[in-house]
Amino acid sequence: MFERRRLGATNLAVSLLGFGGIPIMRISTAGARDVVQAALEEGIDFFDTARGYADSEQKIGKALRELGARPVLASKSPKRDKQGMLEDVAASLAALGVDSIDLYQLHCVSDREAFDQVLGPGGACEALRELRAEGRVRHVGITTHNLDIARLAIECAEFETIQILFNVIEDRALAEVIPSALKADMGVIAMKPFGGGVIDQWEIALRWVLSTGGIVAIPGVASVSEVRENAAIARTPRPLRRRELEGIAAIKASLGPRFCRRCDYCQPCPNGVPISMLLQVDAIRKRLGEPALRAPSWQDVLKKAVDCDQCGTCEPRCPFELPIRELVKQARENLIQILD
Repeated sequence: MFERRRLGATNLAVSLLGFGGIPIMRISTAGARDVVQAALEEGIDFFDTARGYADSEQKIGKALRELGARPVLASKSPKRDKQGMLEDVAASLAALGVDSIDLYQLHCVSDREAFDQVLGPGGACEALRELRAEGRVRHVGITTHNLDIARLAIECAEFETIQILFNVIEDRALAEVIPSALKADMGVIAMKPFGGGVIDQWEIALRWVLSTGGIVAIPGVASVSEVRENAAIARTPRPLRRRELEGIAAIKASLGPRFCRRCDYCQPCPNGVPISMLLQVDAIRKRLGEPALRAPSWQDVLKKAVDCDQCGTCEPRCPFELPIRELVKQARENLIQILD
């Protein structure tokens, strides 16, 4: 069995390895059921999804009902106002097929304006307080990619959990946020332990994240094999070896700060450009070589990529403030060179 960790003042004790619900939206309903079943079989009992993850809530909810399972469920909404939050929680309850959600989170609060709005009069927090009093939401949390906002969330004492970006590349939270959150008795949930899938040395990355005491990691999974591999790593903790620590340094050096985490918050593109897929071109070329990019599927990506008119709709949506237009243009040019 996994080590169990307490999610702060919620007093929910969950497996230190959770279930991240983003990738499941990319697979079939039958495939999603298999992945959920594998996670339950491995002892994973904390499932995190969101209104913004397409049909992730529906797939997880359907699978759990069919399997007769009721793990700890977490979802989240990007709505900043009271009415919008009330509507989204109702939609989450219906999609998941439950009467109450264990943890509901304000999703991706990444600037001071949004933070003040959710906490202010008529803000989303008003809705969550009411829903908690009614029992439709048991606990309230917040997610952010911004460490300044994370610090504000810890100080304001409104939230019981905080979900933050935390992996071997983006590790500032280890010194700047996690100790303060744990001291404040907030549950800490680590999102994107594999950097949104760009870190290919999975074992090193996951062991590093899980070696941090008191936190719960929620790697996204889209296959039974990924569930099994992650579970095996989490079930056999050990210190990282010197060679593995050197591997972490190599990962950081190879990626740098400007890389796509494939969260797809930039979507939908008005012109149908598959942004996150396109921005994997350089990473795939480095790992697998150019032949991997000559598959027919990449011809389809290129056909859609030429429709990018540099409108910039995507950039304000990116929580990592990436210069998406510049990166798309460069990736498109690189792909053209490879496919010509």
